[in-house]
Amino acid sequence: MPTRRRAFTLIELLVVIAIIAVLIALLLPAVQAAREAARRAQCINNFKQMGIAMHNYHDTTGSFPIGRMGSGYSYESVSPNDNRRTWAFMILPYFEQGALYNAINFSVPFYEWEQTTALMTSISIWQCPSDAGAKSIQEPTLRYKRRKASMAANWGNSHFWQSEAGRGAAGPNPWTTNAPAGPVTFSGAPFKGNLSTSLRDMTDGTSNTLLVGEVIVGVNDDVNYDHRGDIFNDDYNCSMFMAYTTPNSKIPDQLAFCAPPTLVAGNPPCNTNEPKFNASRSRHPGGVNAVFGDGSARFVKDSVNLNIWRALSTPNGGEVISSDAY
Repeated sequence: MPTRRRAFTLIELLVVIAIIAVLIALLLPAVQAAREAARRAQCINNFKQMGIAMHNYHDTTGSFPIGRMGSGYSYESVSPNDNRRTWAFMILPYFEQGALYNAINFSVPFYEWEQTTALMTSISIWQCPSDAGAKSIQEPTLRYKRRKASMAANWGNSHFWQSEAGRGAAGPNPWTTNAPAGPVTFSGAPFKGNLSTSLRDMTDGTSNTLLVGEVIVGVNDDVNYDHRGDIFNDDYNCSMFMAYTTPNSKIPDQLAFCAPPTLVAGNPPCNTNEPKFNASRSRHPGGVNAVFGDGSARFVKDSVNLNIWRALSTPNGGEVISSDAY
């Protein structure tokens, strides 16, 4: 007499499904962690390329690029608007982007329609793969739309105007009132407005001086604009970061154009208070990537002491920093 094969009962089937679900739940974080590790490795490799480009520029010209020029300054030859540039323009040929550099019309401001083709070019080395907004477009509905970047120049330990005189409440130095992370005096930076610096200015040591740090790109919508990561714009909070607050600080950035997470989901915190500053930020758990004056790329933890972080932002502040302090 033939035997009948016993089938799974409903309870046994549910148990198998539950076991599979548990295994997936256990494996998914590991898969996500592995993917983030790969993205972080790619991101820090991008910063290594930035370090090489900066040093190649320095070898060619004898200094690093001017931090920003144009807005707020005057020039004899042409209108200040015509000269509105940031360090990002000048570094392009050293990223093997010579053709893109040659496509830029330097006789008109960066925001004119003649620049759209060039400034809408996506440069993958400038975009962190962990930041989903890194490929977003600044002011996407306007004629001067442009690509953004996950990299920003080190603007020192205070605010946008650094130590420039005559800036009033927008640029106090020392900054003692309405200072959300405490009072501070500007102590120098490798990138400045209308000025360039060189390796000889880094008397604290090139390995102890931040050069370029990571930022989370501020995503725009049709109404709300956010300047963070707007690397070709010389305006507030665009192509720079400040070490006034620690990496990924919970203290809101103070921006001229702010799209907080309440308006654009996922953006870092911000407000429009004076003076203007923005922190180095990333989507990596626990810290940010940065390139130093010696060309090395390193991961700096969010837990770094604020005074150490500020000291790393100054090229000649005279601070003594241990290599294990961050």
